[in-house]
Amino acid sequence: LPLDNKGDTEDDFYAYGISSDLISDVTSAGLIRVASLNRIEDLGDIAVIEKAKMLDVRYIAEGTLWKRDSIFQLSMEIYDTKTEKVVWSERWQNDWKELPLIRDVLAENILDKLKVDYTTDTPSYTVNPDAYELYLKAKHKYDKRKNTDDIEIVKGLINKAVEIDDNLIAAKILLGAIYLNTGYGNKAMEILTPILKQATELDDKRSIVEIYTYLGTVHTHKYDYDKALEYFNKS
Repeated sequence: LPLDNKGDTEDDFYAYGISSDLISDVTSAGLIRVASLNRIEDLGDIAVIEKAKMLDVRYIAEGTLWKRDSIFQLSMEIYDTKTEKVVWSERWQNDWKELPLIRDVLAENILDKLKVDYTTDTPSYTVNPDAYELYLKAKHKYDKRKNTDDIEIVKGLINKAVEIDDNLIAAKILLGAIYLNTGYGNKAMEILTPILKQATELDDKRSIVEIYTYLGTVHTHKYDYDKALEYFNKS
């Protein structure tokens, strides 16, 4: 599912971040298995048929993204390796302000074309595009981090995103996950606990699931397995 950035190198984070979120959205939408972004990246530039065999998948979804000024140009196609045919292809041109909606459009099209039963679980609020861009930058920087300085830069990007849009729950969850992954479980709890209520009020079920999962992981690290199981069961 990765999108290939055809624009400036400095815009790589758009394609990477949207690809990552898109894989998560499609995976969680229904009875469909999707290869992880890390597995896909590890294969490098090889033939589509060979890639499908190594990932043990039938369909390959490939797309390109190109940002020009305030416009995004996108294209995507789905290739069926069993019939050796392109079963769907489409192009879009979107204004930059519609950036937060791009992954939803792509996910719904993929699931529709593959005839996967799914329940649309899009939060009722509209994400601020400036905040979402900062979140994508943070996500890309964190996944590609090389040292602790990079982590501090990521935290700064997330904090700026949340200042712009306090309802961007995904950014807050990422911040909590960073503290959890770097050994600061209590700090992660401080961040994740209050946003559980916020996600509930926004009816953001996907975020609620993520928060419960991370809270369960925090308690696992504390060896409080009863509490951990409680959170995992809720998730």
